[in-house]
Amino acid sequence: MPLSGYYHNELERVDKASQRLREVMDGLSSAFFIGVMTNEGVLTYANKTALDAIGLERKEVLGRPFVETPWWAYAETYRQQLRTAIELAVQGQSSRFDVVFESIDNKLLTIDFSLNPVLDAKGKVMYLVPSGHDVTKRRAAERALQMLTMCQDIVLKAEDELKLLQDVCRVIVHMGGYTLAWIGYPQQDVAKSIKSMAQASINNQITSPFSLSWSQNDPKGQGASAQAIRSASTVICEDIQQQQQQSVATVRHLAQQQGLRGGIALPLVKQQQVFGVLTVASKEVFKASDAEVDLLQQLADNLAYGVLSLRARQQNQRVLAAIYHISDVIALSTGHEYLQKLVLTMTATLGAHVGIITQRVRDYEPMTHTVVAVLDGKVIDNFDLPMSGTPCEHLGATVPEWLVSSDAIKQYPRAEGLAKFGAESYIGRLIQGSEGQAMGQIFVLFREPLWEAEFASAILKVFTARVAAELERQSHK
Repeated sequence: MPLSGYYHNELERVDKASQRLREVMDGLSSAFFIGVMTNEGVLTYANKTALDAIGLERKEVLGRPFVETPWWAYAETYRQQLRTAIELAVQGQSSRFDVVFESIDNKLLTIDFSLNPVLDAKGKVMYLVPSGHDVTKRRAAERALQMLTMCQDIVLKAEDELKLLQDVCRVIVHMGGYTLAWIGYPQQDVAKSIKSMAQASINNQITSPFSLSWSQNDPKGQGASAQAIRSASTVICEDIQQQQQQSVATVRHLAQQQGLRGGIALPLVKQQQVFGVLTVASKEVFKASDAEVDLLQQLADNLAYGVLSLRARQQNQRVLAAIYHISDVIALSTGHEYLQKLVLTMTATLGAHVGIITQRVRDYEPMTHTVVAVLDGKVIDNFDLPMSGTPCEHLGATVPEWLVSSDAIKQYPRAEGLAKFGAESYIGRLIQGSEGQAMGQIFVLFREPLWEAEFASAILKVFTARVAAELERQSHK
């Protein structure tokens, strides 16, 4: 016969134990979520951590089907996974998968979710226990590592620069889980614009190209991308919408239009010079771990290496093709005709508007004379050319080449020839004989900024050597 008061005392003990268990679950770390639900999927308990993450009280979620609560509102895919997990759980099987939900502070959290059945002594399912652990940072680092590995493979196999940039953007978005990946190249125009080269976004939500500048004085030049270009260093913006300075109002508005909150801008660098910027953005506040930032930096460095290697291969091919072209064009020419065809071929190869050879007569001559002058694909009459106040005066034994990539007229206001030809850029080389003596100069002018300086330099070296040989041959007649 049971002792008097047994059931009352035992139920009270169980209730206290249950209360104590719930207190323990409420006191779990901020990264751990746990609850209790019926076999029908109705939520009967959720710990404080889980409730705080969505900013609700228990009375607002308890008694509701778990699948209809805010934790599962992000995507139908996750809700279907939960329905399947409940069906398995009532049959005694556990499930585990990652789920994403949006927290009260607009951050996307990745949760390692489990649903486990609790059985009685006879093996019957009494209730279900959903639990989860916040693995947002860990998953982000894992995705970044996978992203880095795949991008390395893309870089190694790349044959086309634009395709390389686009493929890398797609991997960053679709494997890295970021909202946007964008690559821009800084231009040397007056506006210091950033030319959009490639971009990818989740579900192609962002389709319009960005119109940005890297100028310190332009309202569109106050964002992370422009700062990264100017400083040649990585720039992180956690939340552009929280930056209320008037100076960033334009950039903040552009980000708001695209639904972006934060991101990271990583410069693409060659010999301490920035030739591009990789910007990775998110629709939530960007709080990346040091490990994630390091991996993204490695990705940007690998991309820069890939682009430069690809350009070097292509440049070598173009230079070789130009040499073959020179040989074909001038094979049967001699004397002055040889030099004329050489300059015509040189300007055509480089896309230059003006090509000139000058020959030095006396040392310290303030005025030189052209040997060959080509304007817009046609040979023109030779003319006297002053040296003082022009880019040509820099050329000498210690400075065999001089480059002005943009704003040539502005930089050399005394150079009347630059203004006459409407020159925006200049590249010239000293012509030296076999014993190192200065024999003259060769240079080309462009009416727009010079984007491919390395290619122009390589081609100019080839032509300079040919001109030097011909001038020396003529001097020995």
